[in-house]
Amino acid sequence: MLRWMFRLLLLGAAGLAIYWVYDMSQGTEIPDMNVPGDLAAAYAEAEAEVGVPWPYLAAWHENGDGYESLDRRQILASAEEMRKAAGKGRLTDRDAERALHSLIPEADAEQVIALARSYRWAASPLAESYLFPFDADQNVDYGDTWGDSRTYGGSRPHEGTDLFAAKGTPIRSVSDGRIVSKGWNELGGWRLTIMDDEYPQISFYYAHLERYAEEIQTGTKVKKGQIIGYVGDSGYGPEGTTGQFAPHLHFGVYVRESTWSPMREAINPYAFLRAWEAAQADGKEG
Repeated sequence: MLRWMFRLLLLGAAGLAIYWVYDMSQGTEIPDMNVPGDLAAAYAEAEAEVGVPWPYLAAWHENGDGYESLDRRQILASAEEMRKAAGKGRLTDRDAERALHSLIPEADAEQVIALARSYRWAASPLAESYLFPFDADQNVDYGDTWGDSRTYGGSRPHEGTDLFAAKGTPIRSVSDGRIVSKGWNELGGWRLTIMDDEYPQISFYYAHLERYAEEIQTGTKVKKGQIIGYVGDSGYGPEGTTGQFAPHLHFGVYVRESTWSPMREAINPYAFLRAWEAAQADGKEG
């Protein structure tokens, strides 16, 4: 009996090892999130309402003349062009790929599709029913602070977006998910990391909290819109340090190259926030 149990354990371990190797081999390159914030809502609209997958539109534009001269009207016109090429009203990712092969040269199409697939892996929440981390009646100010220089703890680029609000302002979870880390971090102060339920390769990071909401613990499941903590100014020192900067939420997005990869890479959250805030203003929150 013990011999059979041992064999089953060995088979299980071997199976897990094989799956891990397979998963790592399927890894996706994490893209730079180059979609401009002022266009994010238009790309989200193209997918949610027009029916054209936004990663393929964005990748088409990014691989062509870039985003500089684009506006909402042109983005939606490109979406209509893809629908016409596909001969369908609403396109799957596969439909979008076939449309691109018919619209642009083969070599260009392959480059666009590769970028689009990486956006689909790393940035799908842009066009889905995620929430802005603050209620509409909160006074919140933010800009694109990605890559700004930071010097505390050594010279480093900023890996997130800072959203300034009054100390104690409630912070909402942008998604359904599970808390995978909680506690003090010298740079982030009181912080939380929540792994997304829908896309477990994606984690959302909330830092510099004043305090946590009740019943927030590592391993806890949270629902989209649930209050998880409150804006603070904690961090940049030993546990309990406050007052080193103006109160704000540091919001980060981290993505794994494959489902079980131990490594995470930060991408710019600004376009996500702009799209989710626009949906909130239009009354389209999920």
